[in-house]
Amino acid sequence: MDIIRNFEPTEIPLIHQPIRDAFLPELEKHRAEIESVKSETFKYGSTDRHQLDVYYPPADAIPLSGKVPVLYFFYGGGFFEGDRRLATPYELVYTNLGAYFAKRGNLTVISDYRLVPGAKFPEPVEDVRDAIQWVVANADEVLSGTGIQADFDHVFLMSHSAGSTHTSTLLLHPSVLPADLRRRIHGVILKGGVYSFERDESMSPNASLLQLYGSWDAIEANMPATLLQRAPGELFENFPKVTVLVSEREPDGFIENSKSFAAALETRLGRSIPIVVMKDHNHLSPHWALGTGAGEEWAEEVTKWIKDNAPSA
Repeated sequence: MDIIRNFEPTEIPLIHQPIRDAFLPELEKHRAEIESVKSETFKYGSTDRHQLDVYYPPADAIPLSGKVPVLYFFYGGGFFEGDRRLATPYELVYTNLGAYFAKRGNLTVISDYRLVPGAKFPEPVEDVRDAIQWVVANADEVLSGTGIQADFDHVFLMSHSAGSTHTSTLLLHPSVLPADLRRRIHGVILKGGVYSFERDESMSPNASLLQLYGSWDAIEANMPATLLQRAPGELFENFPKVTVLVSEREPDGFIENSKSFAAALETRLGRSIPIVVMKDHNHLSPHWALGTGAGEEWAEEVTKWIKDNAPSA
């Protein structure tokens, strides 16, 4: 399997500010439309990082019959940064994502999770699990007064970058995900993820990857590629449907890493894993584009994929 030599490629920090400069004014033009979508914040655990936002489909996006799909999103940030709503003046990200998918008929949940240095493996993965479980267990509270019916028996997970590392780990780890919750996960959209890492003894102990896992032995034992290889066959019975997305302009190694992981998963599942290339996008831009009216084609493909695979659709 192809492996990422360094999870924090130098290209990613270099594109942070250009992406912000390019998309912030475009998002501001659509602020009223983005913020018009109703959302509520809930706390699903004991710390300030255990919070999530639920975005509700507007009335005109709700089908006359049937339940709306439930879509969770787990963002990236190299294991050490990220928020469900970025800090001012960039607070429309990821609000734009929640609003975008809610307006297309999905009850959309964006959750925070614990970050290094305050979190150690598998705590962020447990947070992903707990966020999913909390919304399912508290559906009456989440939907109170909305009139919305949601399909919590067939939920969808979408993730990006480090979020995809955590989400794939959740699905493949032998003990983190309980069977009753696993049965509810119907579809998974893995975007821009990293699933294997090459041992690099020269890496600083302060690197986020080592802070998260603790050692290279722990990294190699618990990275998604290893969990996939070692998973028992019964884990893949009724495994959720999976699609993999990569940006056309990902940093070196990212696309190959995703393709190798998808190929290995195909072998274990005995079925194909679609790979979608997000044209003209780099690692960060897909989410910033949502709500601007441009660069949203990938999200339309995701919307269609959810609709095609949602039993309640």
